[in-house]
Amino acid sequence: MKGKFSVLLVLLVTLSMLASTALVACTQATPVPPTQAPKPTEAKPAAPAATQPPAPPTAKPTEAPKAVVNRAGVKLPADAAPIEKQVMRYAETELKWQTQDASFYDENVGDMFAWHDTCVRPDKEYVPQPNACEKWETSPDGLTWTFHLQKNKVWSDGKPITADDWIFTLQRYARAEYDFEWFYEMANIVNFADVANGKKPPEEMGVKKVDDYTFTVTTDQPTPYLIKIFADLWVVPKHIVKDRMNDGSWSLDPKNYVFTGPFKLETWTKGKQMVFVANDKYTGPFPPMIDKIVVNFMTPDARWAAYKNGELDAIGGGYENDLPPSAMAEIMANPDLKKQLISWPNFMTYYLFFDTWNKPFDNLKVRQAFSHAVDRDKLIEGPLKYQSVAGYTMNPPGFPGESVNALKGVQNYDPKLAAQLLADAGFPGGKGFPKLTMYTRNAAPALTAAAEAVAGMLKENLGVTVEIQNLDYTLFMEKLRAEKKNKKGDFIFALVPYEYDFVDGSNMLSPWGGCEKGETNMALMPGRHTWYNKDFNKLLCDAGAVIGDEAKRNSMYQQAEKILISDVALVPLWHPIYVAMVKPDIKGAMFTPAKNGQITWQRHRFTSRESLIYHGTTPR
Repeated sequence: MKGKFSVLLVLLVTLSMLASTALVACTQATPVPPTQAPKPTEAKPAAPAATQPPAPPTAKPTEAPKAVVNRAGVKLPADAAPIEKQVMRYAETELKWQTQDASFYDENVGDMFAWHDTCVRPDKEYVPQPNACEKWETSPDGLTWTFHLQKNKVWSDGKPITADDWIFTLQRYARAEYDFEWFYEMANIVNFADVANGKKPPEEMGVKKVDDYTFTVTTDQPTPYLIKIFADLWVVPKHIVKDRMNDGSWSLDPKNYVFTGPFKLETWTKGKQMVFVANDKYTGPFPPMIDKIVVNFMTPDARWAAYKNGELDAIGGGYENDLPPSAMAEIMANPDLKKQLISWPNFMTYYLFFDTWNKPFDNLKVRQAFSHAVDRDKLIEGPLKYQSVAGYTMNPPGFPGESVNALKGVQNYDPKLAAQLLADAGFPGGKGFPKLTMYTRNAAPALTAAAEAVAGMLKENLGVTVEIQNLDYTLFMEKLRAEKKNKKGDFIFALVPYEYDFVDGSNMLSPWGGCEKGETNMALMPGRHTWYNKDFNKLLCDAGAVIGDEAKRNSMYQQAEKILISDVALVPLWHPIYVAMVKPDIKGAMFTPAKNGQITWQRHRFTSRESLIYHGTTPR
């Protein structure tokens, strides 16, 4: 028995080992979840392996990327880069003033997207859209405009923006020493000119309060383009400024920093930079997307290198030619750089002007000689290459009322005719002609090069010696106003640009005149230049009063411009093609083409640019 039992025991052990081996093999092929250990009193033989595969482990849910929200609470598009990258870095020239009511020409960047906001803003087709003024209507006779304001709009200090601010703003712009006062005269507001000249108190201006959020504007005559002018009506904080005649220094005191635009000034390190951040009190139709704007003060000749080195996000697209011909040649030869280039024709004219009330430019033959002595083609193929087209008129190609083709031959390049005209004026070969200074305004290198080229042509074709003197914005405009106010002076010859303020046939002719309103003092005539023509003024004034017939209005503007060009009030030289370089990760509605297919990097006040861009995670 003992032997049989031993044999049986060995057999049982062997079978048990084989069964265990099979169980292990099965378990390795199909994992099973661990089971709860049985209670000791319920111990049972091990169960066979499960035949059904176990459920897969539950995957953790993928977290959606967090939305990028700037400090003003604006949620950026889904492809926006992290908030710390939502910074735009620009380069500008540091100027004197901060706000539009101090100076239109000598104000730092930030005036148009931070300090002020406007009544209306144009869209990409230049049509005025509601902004701080939510709606408006005109009386049947076209003389009274009623504006209704956004009721929840506040300054950055929390104070409401009311009709009192807007009335104070218009009264404030009516200051004789203000360098853009002449522009607002075009609105034909009752008594505006008399208030500016000190003949009447500001309370007699045709601007009245209806209630806290409604005001009216009354004009001397129907002025259909007034709503377009109000795209340049930048509201001023009455509770801060208080004095209508303040020269603008109120905004240089940090205690007075209040803003109504999409951004606000955080720091200003003089000589170095300005930093703006999104304004959390802004409630208008253009909420900021970019979180911060850093403006570095930098000379124009240093900006191209800074852009290539990644120190700037965009350059160009303004008065200062940040991209000289050498940079443009480099861009056009480099496919990667060329993709970052944005270019578009701008409604703007660079021109020579004269003091036609005094010698030697009171002689029409002298002015005609100068107009025929400049080879515009050499300018646009030389220092202005890729950035201009030849100009023969004040109104640029495509602008309402322009007469480019009809007037091109009036001041064509003809050096022989130019020399003969100067001789007929009593200065053969330039003999006896006074040495001239050509003044330029805050000129970038490309503009200086163009001015030098013009001076060379006058020397070669007329024998006239011209030196170039560049002035800052403030001094240039002071000398320009003084020349007209005094009806004499040394500011008799200069080169300057004029960019459109609104798209209407009246706008770019307005520096030369407008409605006279019975004034006899030449110094107080409309416009900013020392040139006068009664027929020109009547045409501009009458055209401005025409309602509902744009063809008739534009025909009258064409007649007026023919007088202007034929009398050589100016010598148009070129119309700029604006160029800008913008890094590829900058995206947004700013890059949506207009109806004509054009994409621009236009200046702030026309497009609310800084509210329409952001840094993306992929190229645009």
